[in-house]
Amino acid sequence: MLSSEIENDILSKEDFTVKIRYDCHLHSNFSGDCDTPAERMIEKAVSLGMEGICFTEHLDIDAPGDPEFFLLDTDRYFSALLELREKWKNKLRVRIGVELGVQRHLLPDLTRYAASYPFDFIICSQHYVDGGDPYDPSYFEGRSERECYERFFQVEYESLCHFSSFDTLGHMDYVVRYGPNKNRNYSYEKYREYLDPILRLLIQNGKCLEVNTGGLKHGLGEPNPCIGILKRYRELGGELITIGSDAHIPDHLAYAFPKAASLLRELGYRYYCVFQDRKPEQLPL
Repeated sequence: MLSSEIENDILSKEDFTVKIRYDCHLHSNFSGDCDTPAERMIEKAVSLGMEGICFTEHLDIDAPGDPEFFLLDTDRYFSALLELREKWKNKLRVRIGVELGVQRHLLPDLTRYAASYPFDFIICSQHYVDGGDPYDPSYFEGRSERECYERFFQVEYESLCHFSSFDTLGHMDYVVRYGPNKNRNYSYEKYREYLDPILRLLIQNGKCLEVNTGGLKHGLGEPNPCIGILKRYRELGGELITIGSDAHIPDHLAYAFPKAASLLRELGYRYYCVFQDRKPEQLPL
């Protein structure tokens, strides 16, 4: 996506006329890949006139390369966020979540972790596959793009078959952001045999599907997951969605939310979910 296109999807308060007034996927300097103080994100949300946000800091145990890079000091995180929640309570609802990076051998540990803290909201995200990271170009070496995408979806499905301590599946087709051709040769139809089982499992287990506008920011022209997946999820009876920007800087908070709201209404969605104490509330789009 060109820089001018990115700028067009960065919101000001005057642009913020849609009903998506919660951003439920945000990072701050409690995440290893972010330098933004949490309060700066809060200030941006208030300036946009939003009703609430949920921080979802990374916890990726045993990350390739540097196993400690995405570890979360959860006690310090809760202490800081509870103070900020109290400070800003008259202007913004601040909720405390986590983005759990799942790997098959970690699922028992992540289940125990999820039960150990009073999170409002938990995102389940497949970031790594067989010890590899799609963010790293080496993940795609020696295999076709299709083989890499197929393996990602296979591993994601296997994780979901053995893990239930979450509320929404984050950026379901995350791998496509970083493929050699991104989504040029990718569509729901081409990978439906791998995607349908994931969607059916979410519906069967009453879990949400995240609509992550980071896909638009990364130049895909659509969110993660892609429009075809969002359409199919609805056809299968899926209704539970959450919406997040995956912002790491204040300017990307609520990124392209008007575009996302319009798309979702066209696909037949009427509500999105926000969570408090792991309990969902449906709000109109």
